[in-house]
Amino acid sequence: MRVGAASVQDALPHGSSSEIKNTVSTFEIFSYSIAAILAAFYLATSIYIGFHRPFWYDEIVTTHIAGQSHLATIFDALSHGADGLPPGYYILAMTTQKLFGPSEVATRLPSALAMAAGLLITFDCARRLSDGLHGLIALAVLMCSFLPYYGYEARSYAIYFMLSALSLWIWICTPDDKRWPAIAFGSVLFLAVTIHYYAVLLLVPYGLWELYSWKPWQRPSPKLMAGILGVLLSTALMSKVMLSYSRQFSAAFSATAWKPSLNALRVVFYDLFPDALLLLVFITLWITVAGLRGNESLGLNRRQAGESVGWLFLCIPLAGFVLAEWKTNAFIGRYFISALPGIAVAVACWSWRHLRNARRVSLGAFLILATWGMTHQLKAAHYPDDPMGQQAKPRHYLGLQAPLRAEGKRFLVFSYSILHAEVAQYSEHPDDCVLLLPSDPAQQTIQNRMELNLAQYYPRLEFWTFDDLKMHASGVALIEPTPDILDELRKAGFKITVRYPKPMEVVYLQ
Repeated sequence: MRVGAASVQDALPHGSSSEIKNTVSTFEIFSYSIAAILAAFYLATSIYIGFHRPFWYDEIVTTHIAGQSHLATIFDALSHGADGLPPGYYILAMTTQKLFGPSEVATRLPSALAMAAGLLITFDCARRLSDGLHGLIALAVLMCSFLPYYGYEARSYAIYFMLSALSLWIWICTPDDKRWPAIAFGSVLFLAVTIHYYAVLLLVPYGLWELYSWKPWQRPSPKLMAGILGVLLSTALMSKVMLSYSRQFSAAFSATAWKPSLNALRVVFYDLFPDALLLLVFITLWITVAGLRGNESLGLNRRQAGESVGWLFLCIPLAGFVLAEWKTNAFIGRYFISALPGIAVAVACWSWRHLRNARRVSLGAFLILATWGMTHQLKAAHYPDDPMGQQAKPRHYLGLQAPLRAEGKRFLVFSYSILHAEVAQYSEHPDDCVLLLPSDPAQQTIQNRMELNLAQYYPRLEFWTFDDLKMHASGVALIEPTPDILDELRKAGFKITVRYPKPMEVVYLQ
């Protein structure tokens, strides 16, 4: 059984079409306006937050690579392990910087636009399978996921999400017997892999659905064949960049918290919907208060095919776990943001099947989800500079730089690459912000090695060995040195003085 426009009609019980049209048509039109308002709200707040929030480490890498003058240089940097994102995203990021400059808001603008577009695409996909109210529920489910964060981050994840939503829309909402939907589906998956390598996993739900509905001697659908071709072609074009990064960092990932494990698999589903359990409690209470009776719900004889495909998006993190165990060793929650559109559509279709005759319950569920999501977004907009989040520590050290220079400590020397890059990005004296490399190269972290690779293309990054540190010891303020570094310095005869204790640990050498 294929998934197309006819699937929805097939799933409707006989005699119900006219009833649905009479009761829902007015709200259908109204639902478009609500969806547009919510998408505009997230676009506006994401731009506002993006304007006020400083870059964090991964975004700084984006600006340094995208700021290169030639596309060939970007490909060369990625081929030498300067970052793990594919070239397609950097072509877009480079274009944005050339048009609008390297400011925070300009660099984050593609993500904000992509997130808003993905919200509307997911809404329309769910609406076509159910109705406008339950399309809004799908949109609200996304609002309560970790998606909104990536609307104000200068990385590829919001665009990756949008392309995932578009692939689902094409799969479900376009005919199966035409050529153009297959071409469009293959093109979207081609583009998705150029935006994020883990987009190859988008084939999983569609392939599983075709396997489930397969009949003897039945060929794969043109859409699936086009999708496989698009993924293979994109992977082949980027194989040099992909394999170079894998050779350098695959083994290193196995020694980090990002390695695949059963606990990491559990955490991934929590990351997708951090407040899912609490929201489920609220919705359950609302159903109880609303007085839903057994005869108010409506179960269909069989699921819609579109809903089934949506639930199969839950297999994307599972397939990612297998991929990480087999090859990449990288298992990070945000890599599976592509699962969100399918899950949201499936939840909306499930609620439509069971609650569409109890519209008060569905409306209450939407309001709970939408209110929760908007509250979190407004909170982020109220504190756009993230005063207590990941930028708190860089901000503190930037504030200490002037007092330390007044005490003769010109150089801020870091042992953590992330903190070093974030402070150097906004320092008035970036050349005096230095990363201290481990004496044993085998002890270098993934970020150490990526920053060293990036330095070939962004020479303002400063690195020292222990010999350099000893040479400039009198003018150094060590920022949060590791115990191993302090032990090595003591063995070298240095006296350690803690100038500022934790949580802002600054150490002087004598």
